[in-house]
Amino acid sequence: MTEDLGPLRLWLARVRVRVTLAATAVSLLGAIVGVLIFVGGLHENLESALVGSAQQQAANVEARLKSGATPEQATVSSKRDLIIQVVGSDGTLLATDQPQVTEALRTTPGVSESVHVPTLDDSYAVYARRTADGRLILAGLSEEQVARASRTAVTMLAVAVPIGIALLAAVVWLSIGRALRPVEVMRRQAATITSEHLHKRLEVPPGDDEIPLLASTLNEMLDRIDLAQQQQRQFVSDASHELRSPLATVRQTIEVARRHPDSTTVPHLADAVGAEERRMEELVRALLTLARLDDKEVGPGHVVDVDDAVVHEVSRLRGQEVPVRIDMRHVSAGRALGDAVLFNQVVANLLSNAVRHARTQVRVSLDEEAGATVLLVEDDGDGIPQVERMRVFERFARLDEARARDAGGTGLGLAIVQKVVEDAGGSVEVDDSDLGGARFRVVLPTPDQGS
Repeated sequence: MTEDLGPLRLWLARVRVRVTLAATAVSLLGAIVGVLIFVGGLHENLESALVGSAQQQAANVEARLKSGATPEQATVSSKRDLIIQVVGSDGTLLATDQPQVTEALRTTPGVSESVHVPTLDDSYAVYARRTADGRLILAGLSEEQVARASRTAVTMLAVAVPIGIALLAAVVWLSIGRALRPVEVMRRQAATITSEHLHKRLEVPPGDDEIPLLASTLNEMLDRIDLAQQQQRQFVSDASHELRSPLATVRQTIEVARRHPDSTTVPHLADAVGAEERRMEELVRALLTLARLDDKEVGPGHVVDVDDAVVHEVSRLRGQEVPVRIDMRHVSAGRALGDAVLFNQVVANLLSNAVRHARTQVRVSLDEEAGATVLLVEDDGDGIPQVERMRVFERFARLDEARARDAGGTGLGLAIVQKVVEDAGGSVEVDDSDLGGARFRVVLPTPDQGS
């Protein structure tokens, strides 16, 4: 039994079915309420009209009595659905047009509805009025016409309402189906898009409503996914290539030492292998940093003294006795909102890049201006051509393949710089320095602006 309910439950869960059922249920409830109100109002109006006719009949009888007619003459009527009575002041029935009715329908002035008369097996709407001489004139009209009209209305509505509800359900079903048809087409197309077919796109239906906008949005999402996968594949390919190079060097060095043991010494071999090991370690560390940034694993930012990062990294380079002079006389206080470790990485990468390409001098400047912390790192090297200034921030980008590889660059340092700075809400760009080389300009929002 439970297995039989599975397909039914799935069918009822469809949007088209749920919307149709909901619209039908609401319409049916509204129709029932409307029918009750209509039939009740119709009955009330017919009863009011019937009482009005009875009032007119009583007035006519009173006029006849005033003109000198006897009660028997005044109550003469040829209508079968009418009862006219004249009752004395003592409650005695003086005259009636229906001999079968031997009792007064009322003994006081007023209106009565649905007065059942057993001898006629019918119900009447009765109106009674008192004359000047104390007699009571009653006029009663059969409610059979009211009942017949009410039954006719109920019968017609009992037929019309289900037909109307059925037509409404059909219209809603067809309309929803027509509206969701493009969605079904998109669903089928989306089912064919896999990681091997990310170039495919959904067909955008004509129009400017929500469905075409949904298709366009999904296509834009597919564009982003496709681009991200292309970048990921390129990244993996580049990383594999970069890691394969030092491994090949290590293997080659070991093979040469094995075949020609007299051509090298143990210290020389250790130095060669150690250099490649440090290069791989630096590359792996950069890859892990980029993976951390791409996965948004960076914790919430806090206020960081960027000048402390600059002083720390300059001191570290000076301790390594780099072959160029590092000028940091223009470093003043500067703060930003972010991660201290990552900001240290930004400064370290910029300084390492500058030292690697400088001839004799590297200059570092830091200051706060216009609500932002501005970091400048300049060198007196060959600079970067205008057409290459955006490409230097790409992963594994190399403008001078041989020099960059020999100098130990991974091709990821500036990509990390751009990622960290942009995640912190800042920007980084490169232009010409008055020293003759390149100048990297990093702009970071101050804590007040960033928070």
